[in-house]
Amino acid sequence: MSLTDIVNFVNVLTSSVLVILTFSLLSYTLTYNFRRSVARRFALLLAFVMVVYAADVALGRVLSAESANRWLRLQWLGIAMVPGAVYHFSLTVLATTNYRVDRRRWISYFFYALSISSAVDAVAGNAIVGEVRYTPPLSYLESGPLFWLFAVYFGLAIGLALGNIWKARQRCLTESTRTRMTYLLLGFVAPGIAVFPYLVAITRLWGPNEPSVIVLFLSILGNMAVGFMLLLMSYTVAYFGVLTPDRVVRYRLLRFFMRGPVVAILVILAIQITPSVERVLGLPRDVILFSIITGVIVLSQLALSVTKSAVDRLIYREDREEIAWLRELDRRMLATSDLRQLLENNLAALCELLRVPSAFAAAAVGPDLILEAVVGPESTRAQILAVKDWSDALSKAMRAPRPSQPYAHQGYWLWPLSDRVPDEESSRVLGVLGVQAHTASTRPSTDEVRVIEAILERTTRALADRKLQQSMLANLRYLIPDIDRVQQLRGIIPYAAIDSECEPTAALLDPSPIHSPEFEAWVKDALSHYWGGPKLTHSPLIKLRTVGETMASADNDPTRALRLVLGQALERLRPEGRQNFTAPEWLLYNILEMRFVQGRRVREIADRLAISESDLYRKQRVAIGQLARVLSEMEQTNVVESIAAGEGTVLRRSFPEGWEKSQ
Repeated sequence: MSLTDIVNFVNVLTSSVLVILTFSLLSYTLTYNFRRSVARRFALLLAFVMVVYAADVALGRVLSAESANRWLRLQWLGIAMVPGAVYHFSLTVLATTNYRVDRRRWISYFFYALSISSAVDAVAGNAIVGEVRYTPPLSYLESGPLFWLFAVYFGLAIGLALGNIWKARQRCLTESTRTRMTYLLLGFVAPGIAVFPYLVAITRLWGPNEPSVIVLFLSILGNMAVGFMLLLMSYTVAYFGVLTPDRVVRYRLLRFFMRGPVVAILVILAIQITPSVERVLGLPRDVILFSIITGVIVLSQLALSVTKSAVDRLIYREDREEIAWLRELDRRMLATSDLRQLLENNLAALCELLRVPSAFAAAAVGPDLILEAVVGPESTRAQILAVKDWSDALSKAMRAPRPSQPYAHQGYWLWPLSDRVPDEESSRVLGVLGVQAHTASTRPSTDEVRVIEAILERTTRALADRKLQQSMLANLRYLIPDIDRVQQLRGIIPYAAIDSECEPTAALLDPSPIHSPEFEAWVKDALSHYWGGPKLTHSPLIKLRTVGETMASADNDPTRALRLVLGQALERLRPEGRQNFTAPEWLLYNILEMRFVQGRRVREIADRLAISESDLYRKQRVAIGQLARVLSEMEQTNVVESIAAGEGTVLRRSFPEGWEKSQ
């Protein structure tokens, strides 16, 4: 193998790495930061650079002048579009510093027009580039009469773009933003180095007998420099407009590169060395290729797992202890499916112990009992739901000794599940556990009682932990909006833009609650305290613009205004005509109106609507989602219907008896 072949091999290899790198950066930007104009312009620039290097890789393998011509024309499509994309990107970066770019935007439009016309000519004409010169390992298009004019335009666009970035850096006031803008400035020369057709210019100076080894060697050095500078640019762009903490951005970016581009680059390297390994081992290429690729992928993932703690120390530093606790919480959190599985295991063990066919566990939610787990024949659930007075039975079971004398009710033995309230002498009811009894008079034996006590203790502990976790999650719903607001304030200071392409500063400082992922949960909480309570009084929904516009009709009472808006949204869900409790189109409205406005019990509503309790809860989630959609539409269109004096006919209801207790 000659020196030229070796250098060409390395050149193709570095070009392949750059294709992987640009594609990975493009994918990351479009996935995690697409909503920001800076990231979108950067993604467009990366796409053109990727076209240039993808064509460069293909040119190292072409077999004819005709194929080389097609790939070179495609490459010039990317080359011609880069100047316009570079200047537009720099202009967007400058706009993030609150610099008015109205006049410069016309320059951007002019540059895009020049780029598009140059691209059209490069693909279909001969003014900028002419005939193909196919001289492997170097192939290029000869320069046309307007090539030097294009070169001047290319250099002018890159120079003005660098000026925009420099001006943006000068306008940065904080040390951190100035440092990031410096990184961007250093990496900004990458597009010019990456795509300018130096080979065309060199052949005009040196003639057709250009020294290919020197050109390829310079290309390798340029590729390495471009890769480093693209990483600098991507690292900086990843922070533009992102409201998540810096440590999260760093960790996400680093893990993405280790799992994506690094593994892909290792696979490419493994494929390149396959011919050498084939000659040494004397095995078929496919066997060696499969073995190498499998080994690279598996070992790279193993290395990621092993080095995870080292990466955490590098990224989090002083926050390591807090992050460790958060991850430990994630691993130990008792989710709904976890609770159901644990209860089913306990119920199955209890059935085997007592030699009974079925058992169930129900959790107490206010005055209601919610069936959490059932074991036994398929008809067991229906039989349990058919019993109307489980709550009364639970009250009587609480007065019976436990567990030696379980309370017999409707063919079941019942054990109340309760624990002592911290710092108090009273106990709280968490639920009930029931099994199908042998007979009405038979009771568990002494040996069975000891095992039953252990099962009851485990079940009670699980329900108590789950209740504590649900309380913690409920508190997080109120905490997350404040955290988001802090992150918004943190993110808006360095990169707040007022031009038309960026979000207005006022909107960022006071965003509408409808854009929060917790919006539907807030709607549910406000409904649960519809007639008064902290979930309504302190609801983030009070920040809705529709609520603010309703304040005048609510005597400037935010809580009452929110209740009016909820009632109005509920009225929009109401079908036309007289209320019907059996028609499907009335189901969602009836559930919301009876559950939250009238404050009826779940069992009563289920009986009235002829559905099961579990189906009622599913339909209730759908109904709340529909109500949240209506509120979102009202907020987005800023349509607030005129509201009569007082609270309206729908909201003028007597306070339901026992409503406070049920909440």
